[in-house]
Amino acid sequence: MDGGALSDEQDVVRYEVDDEVLVITLNRPDRRNMWTAQMESEFFAALDRATDDPAVRVIVVTGAGTSFVPGLDPAVLQDVGGGKRYTTNRRPQTYATTVPKPVIGAINGACAGIGLAQALNFDLRFAAKGAKFSTAFAKRGLPAEDATAWALTRLVGPARAFDLLVSARVFLAEEAFEIGLVQRLSEPGEVLADAVAYARTLATDVSPVAMAMMKSQVWTDSEGTREQARIRAQYLLTLAKQQPDFQEGVSSLVERRPPRFAPYSRLEF
Repeated sequence: MDGGALSDEQDVVRYEVDDEVLVITLNRPDRRNMWTAQMESEFFAALDRATDDPAVRVIVVTGAGTSFVPGLDPAVLQDVGGGKRYTTNRRPQTYATTVPKPVIGAINGACAGIGLAQALNFDLRFAAKGAKFSTAFAKRGLPAEDATAWALTRLVGPARAFDLLVSARVFLAEEAFEIGLVQRLSEPGEVLADAVAYARTLATDVSPVAMAMMKSQVWTDSEGTREQARIRAQYLLTLAKQQPDFQEGVSSLVERRPPRFAPYSRLEF
């Protein structure tokens, strides 16, 4: 496993690659992985690194210990409440949606506030049974941050999204699964292994180019019309047929063997 910290001060974010699956671990277990500007910076740096890392085909994000991210660190929140700036040159919190590789959340525990905002920008969410979720913003006098309302509305519908936002109530992974916010439930302690196992099937069997294009379609097409989506799909189809992945996909079918796709390289589309 190729790994390491992305911080000189402490291992705030861990980056570990095994068999083409990257596990990014948010690693402040002494503070239950509460979010800070440093963690945010290093998390996005890890996504940047993964984008250009030929050893990475699929990304899994989890938390150290028994918590995912229960929100912004209270010390940071207090500073912000006192008028201090959280950070400068901040990237959009929707950044994970722009990474051309699948990002899967392995939500191993409490996921609230900015932690939930991050998780909503993953492509899939696995969660441990009993894990607690909350939007939390309303109880801090804040609006739904970072396109959380947009994502929740599309995942669970407007009425349920409104309930989760305005009540800021705690709800469990089982309810999150029932309403479509979470796509897979795991036994406690097994969520990371389940997410990695799923990620490995994608890394092994699926074209990196196709995954990148489909991810772009899923996140982009929802903002346009059906006709715009159809036209863009035609464009992507023409582009895909020019890529080595298409030739390999056809050859593997004709030769009745598993495909052997090359690592993803940046493709503008």
